[in-house]
Amino acid sequence: MGTSSIFYGNNDRSALLPSDYEGSEDNIVSVSWQTVKTDMSKFITSGGTKGNRRHIIKQYIKATGGTGKMMNQSSAGLKTAKSIGSILYHISTDGISITLDNLGIQFQGKSVSEIFSRLLDVMSPGVNTKEEAAAREAAQETLVDLYEYVEKNDMNLECLNNMESYLMDKAMCKYISSYIWNMMLKDLESRFEKYMDDATKTCQMENDFKDIISSVVKIEFEKKGSLINKNVTEAISDLSTKCIKALEGIE
Repeated sequence: MGTSSIFYGNNDRSALLPSDYEGSEDNIVSVSWQTVKTDMSKFITSGGTKGNRRHIIKQYIKATGGTGKMMNQSSAGLKTAKSIGSILYHISTDGISITLDNLGIQFQGKSVSEIFSRLLDVMSPGVNTKEEAAAREAAQETLVDLYEYVEKNDMNLECLNNMESYLMDKAMCKYISSYIWNMMLKDLESRFEKYMDDATKTCQMENDFKDIISSVVKIEFEKKGSLINKNVTEAISDLSTKCIKALEGIE
């Protein structure tokens, strides 16, 4: 669960509207943070018998203020997503060597692990807020998948030049899914760390939540088609909105 425990989760004070707010009552958060936290706590302590994963995910999105507000508060997440998408796009069009050179990453004589570590720093340079931490953790999980791809190709970094477009889409799907889940963990004050002491059960329960988020994100990606043939940064922003919107309406 990484660095999630060093951040305080969201609370209902953050849902208070500014004095100059002129929106309609429809914009007011209809689900309190305390409700979502309580529902998640009950779900965990009951071993999953009380409550519903999909409902908790849906309630979480609503507690953030809905899709629009969550997107507005995800600047670091989107910035990292666009950075990953841009890097993957340039690898597919210019090749890994030119891409690394343009990023200012010294790769001659460096191990794949060292190069990937530098890539992570480029994708997510700072971790000063819980959102930046969620973005970095998601970027790291995305790079793990790419590292495994290189590993299967005898640690030859040049294999990335021949990545099929679906691998780029898979990587972006992984990032967005991981980012949403990591934010959910942090905003709910890491209820798993707080209420469950069985590592195996914790891992399984977390994976069940992650699988639901991933499946919804994957469906939205498949509707959009490959990112490799589009303006990557615009496509990522649009897809992120659609993915969160779909989770907000999940049944």
